[in-house]
Amino acid sequence: MPNIVITGCSTGIGLETAKYLKDRFVTVYPTARDPRDVAMLHALGFEHAMQLDVTRPEQIAAVIAAAVEKEGKIDVWFNNAGYGQPGAVEDIRTDVLRAQFETNLFGLHECTRQIIPVMRAQGYGKIIQHSSVLGLVSLSGRG
Repeated sequence: MPNIVITGCSTGIGLETAKYLKDRFVTVYPTARDPRDVAMLHALGFEHAMQLDVTRPEQIAAVIAAAVEKEGKIDVWFNNAGYGQPGAVEDIRTDVLRAQFETNLFGLHECTRQIIPVMRAQGYGKIIQHSSVLGLVSLSGRG
């Protein structure tokens, strides 16, 4: 049976993708930063739900190790974790944007950096990099 690790499964695309794949007999390892969201995932029947803050390299390594130990492989890694900062550019503090970049850019990079050696050793694997449509279109209050 194929398996997938999905980052950022608290809500939205991550959660809906996890549910969709679980219903299609894929072994899903959904992750969330907040322990309450991990508990919600367990309550939805995701036995492999785990806590993962993508800004913490040791948590990324722990998720990879747990999935490989259980499955012997990771078929797909879905970098979905991320969030936005609504508001006018002049109203968003730089430290707030730095925190967002830690998740959305550097967290994605660290996950990718850590999963590549695993997939190379396996001889296969897919990495999905998810981003927002707001990278292509502009909306008011999304500077």
